[in-house]
Amino acid sequence: MSVRATLVTAAALVALFAATGEAPSREALHSIRQGGINVEPSMRPWRYAGANPDGWWCRPGGCNGVASGTVFVDRELKLIAALHVSFVRLEFPWPLIEPQRGVFDWRRADYIVRDARRRRVKLVPLLLYTPSWAGASASSPPDPATWRAFVAAFAHRYARWIDAYDLWDEPDFHFYWTGNSQDYVQDVLRPGYLAIKANDPHARVILGGPRTPDIGWLNDVYRFGGGRLFDVMQFHDYVADRQIFAHAKQVQSVLRAHGQGRKPIWLGEYGLMEAGLNDIRQQALIQFVLTEKAPIALAAWYALRDDHVMTCCPPATIKEEPYGLVTDRYVPKGAFKTMRELLAGRRR
Repeated sequence: MSVRATLVTAAALVALFAATGEAPSREALHSIRQGGINVEPSMRPWRYAGANPDGWWCRPGGCNGVASGTVFVDRELKLIAALHVSFVRLEFPWPLIEPQRGVFDWRRADYIVRDARRRRVKLVPLLLYTPSWAGASASSPPDPATWRAFVAAFAHRYARWIDAYDLWDEPDFHFYWTGNSQDYVQDVLRPGYLAIKANDPHARVILGGPRTPDIGWLNDVYRFGGGRLFDVMQFHDYVADRQIFAHAKQVQSVLRAHGQGRKPIWLGEYGLMEAGLNDIRQQALIQFVLTEKAPIALAAWYALRDDHVMTCCPPATIKEEPYGLVTDRYVPKGAFKTMRELLAGRRR
């Protein structure tokens, strides 16, 4: 995927900024960066065992209002295709794909990949979580050999359709990772990188993004030998103002300090919660993140749909998190139109 910006008409961009009353910068009138989208998590293992009832991986009898997670897949990939995003970032959870050692269940993964191909939507698979047979908990560091075998099987199966792989989610956060940065490099990044390059040599490996621009954690990745084990630097950031650009420059400084200033930086998750359809803060955040000058090659919004955070089973809502570009009933918010028009302009 190219990281070059594409020209968009000034009149169209001014019209978009008019919704928030904020004038676009000179840089914003000339370039739009690549945009991506995230969908609901596959699992929330600190709450319950198994698939998220409100996500693509839920099984019959354990889903929120649908017969199967494939209903979510079909509805949401159609919307994602209309957004003109460069990719959708989504979890492919190891425990649900290999529930027993050496026994793979590829049915849902195959369904997602086929549907995405049919709609011409690129996928960035986020590989994560440790099966019960491979570790003490889903967020525990796995045995490197078993993790490498899983990643190798995944990359071998989908190499024709995948351009980049994301290795674990927010490994600086105890909900997702109970090890430290050294464990991440030795048990996930190194074996995962080697498995991908052996089975899909032209694909890029994305560093698992910390939940904030955690400079100490990123430097530790280098300290423990991880600098040559990824092609794309990543961080996540949920600040809702232009401080996000200062954070991106801090991340860039880490790359430069280690002689890797040319590696691209992806903002793997950004967003804010705003209920209702007149979501002016979400629109403003999307507008300046996608248009203003910063050392960010690509920015992926979290998330497509407003989320029901649930227990299971039976499914029951704990709280609602309106991060979405559409409501939980798939009614588009203003931010959906904002992103679609910006990214459509980028493609022209």
